[in-house]
Amino acid sequence: MKVISVGFLFFLFGFICLIGNLIFTPIILLNLQKFRLIKNFSRFSVRISWNFFLKCTEIFGYQSSNYNILQKLNKPNSMIICNHPSLLDVVFFLAKVKNANCIVKKELKKNIFLYPAIKASGYILNDDSFLENSIRSLKSGESLIVFPEGTRTKDEIFMHKAAFFIAIKGAKNLIITTLTMNPRSLKKGQKWYETPKIKVKYNFKIDSEIDLEKFYANKPDTLRVRILTQEINKFYKKEFK
Repeated sequence: MKVISVGFLFFLFGFICLIGNLIFTPIILLNLQKFRLIKNFSRFSVRISWNFFLKCTEIFGYQSSNYNILQKLNKPNSMIICNHPSLLDVVFFLAKVKNANCIVKKELKKNIFLYPAIKASGYILNDDSFLENSIRSLKSGESLIVFPEGTRTKDEIFMHKAAFFIAIKGAKNLIITTLTMNPRSLKKGQKWYETPKIKVKYNFKIDSEIDLEKFYANKPDTLRVRILTQEINKFYKKEFK
């Protein structure tokens, strides 16, 4: 029975994306996403749609979470980071953080379900120009959601330096969040039908905030990036030891 409900939820997610593409495709064809008002409208549409989807995952007994706390993260010129245990993580964040930008994997450019929303919303693909685009996004006043592992957590959490290069160069604040889930589901390499028989519990925690304008301000940026990377990796290893 649980496998059937999860299968339905995957179908529902795809259906929601296709309905959304009726809005996003004309925006892209007319190149309207270059206007901030239209881009924010697209992000609003994503936020409403994914809130609805997450409510459905609760109704069908797949998951329960405290993801409402994520709406507190709506701060301009801030990078929001988190570990990345499952496929749904970005859905939670974009459903609650108003007008946030996000770095997504470049392979999604080939995804007919998701790419129109990505393009219309101005989300950043991690291609050759993602560093420049991410820094520009932050300097324009946007908040930026980043999963510095670059992919879903498989074994040990390891945060890559590129995220902290972006933070030092473009952000005023770095907001550190953590996500635990029990039991694990939709993790890297796991098939969708290999779902736990019990409800998955997601627990988000807003841990701390670093003022990057004061973070080793007297040091060169290359050293600041290295120190920040080391400190964040040390934090997550301690948190999930």
